Amino acid sequence: MKKLFGALLFTFVFILGACSSDDAGGESDGGSSSDGEQSISVAMVKGAETKAISELVPQFEEETGIKVDLNEFNYDTLYERIYNDLRSEGGAYDVIFADDPWMPMFAGGDFLTPLDELDYTPDDDFAKMSRQVSMWPAPSGPRLPGSDPDEEPRYYGVPAVGNVQLFFYRKDILDEAPETWDDVVTAAEEHKDEIEYGFVPRGARGNAIASNFSAFLWSHGANFFDDEWNVTLDNPEAIEALELYVSLKEYAPDGVANYNADELGRVMGQGDGLMSVVWPVWGEEMEKEDSAVKGKIGYSLVPKAEGQEHAPMIGNWIMGIPQISENKDPALEFIKWASSEEVQVEMTRSGGLPTRKSVLTDSELNEDIPYLEAVADGLENANFRPRTPLYSEVESIYGTVLNQALTEDLTPEEALTQAADEIEKLMEDNGYYN
Repeated sequence: MKKLFGALLFTFVFILGACSSDDAGGESDGGSSSDGEQSISVAMVKGAETKAISELVPQFEEETGIKVDLNEFNYDTLYERIYNDLRSEGGAYDVIFADDPWMPMFAGGDFLTPLDELDYTPDDDFAKMSRQVSMWPAPSGPRLPGSDPDEEPRYYGVPAVGNVQLFFYRKDILDEAPETWDDVVTAAEEHKDEIEYGFVPRGARGNAIASNFSAFLWSHGANFFDDEWNVTLDNPEAIEALELYVSLKEYAPDGVANYNADELGRVMGQGDGLMSVVWPVWGEEMEKEDSAVKGKIGYSLVPKAEGQEHAPMIGNWIMGIPQISENKDPALEFIKWASSEEVQVEMTRSGGLPTRKSVLTDSELNEDIPYLEAVADGLENANFRPRTPLYSEVESIYGTVLNQALTEDLTPEEALTQAADEIEKLMEDNGYYN
């Protein structure tokens, strides 16, 4: 098991490291400062996701007397720095912020501290799926080859940023949020003479279209794998989902196969799009005073196929403590503080995304932040990406053929059959079927 896992980790970090760019911050060892005060070193992503938390760090230092050496990196560099430090047992960081797809590498690789070892368990105020992505093994889905099928999931972190896909729609044009994908098609057709684009997908090759389409896949009752890691991407439900996705191109801008988050946000923000699947960070942009669509955008759960369940993609940031850390008690104090209801309220007012239900449903916050209720619904209904260290390679294969389907170089059935064949070979080559 350890040999297999080590090989998978090496493959993952090699691919990610190849596309990483310059870091956005320095490093510090944590521990004790020269005057004897406690200090911890924190590694987090530099960006909108965590800006609100980083701005509150001086408050923590003042309240506790614990100095925080904050190391902020861009996304790719953050993974590379954390992984290299964990693997070499360098001990550079006492608290790490991990994107939830990294949990198979960090928690599954025995690099993180189970929080029950520190006599701490996150309480039930955290949203359902935010709790689940902080656990290892994952509470649902297939287990890694060679792992104990009876192993109980344990918390290896606390959810800090409640990112989840939302459905944006023009509430000044539509009377209510579409519940099903059939409703989306109907709305796009009925209002095609009132607005430039009925639906705006994020169609660029790779992560962009893979993330955007996954909500269609799951909400049609389809998935990547069954419980034995057999690939199920080419089943009828998955093909139906992709046929729908491609058909919505009729209502989309030209060149949408090259659209990433910025292009999608621009079209919706200019008031040219009727509907789209968007990450909530764009909600803040839509509601700015100078926004062309301020007060005109509605936010809801991503629609579903008839008879199926809503299933947006979750993308939480999780705070964890490396096993090698020599400052676990102050590290836990930081995590408990950063995830407390009081701090999450302050963070949310500054543009952050909470993970606590009490904050997500706070009446005052919901008056000022119209997309917060949809985030709360999303975090109770979301799906997480397959819990395997190979996910980046799975996504690369999947995101390539989806884009080829959108450009009509492949039919939906051809695209998903090709993806299934390539992913099955990837899993077989890495020992998932032995």
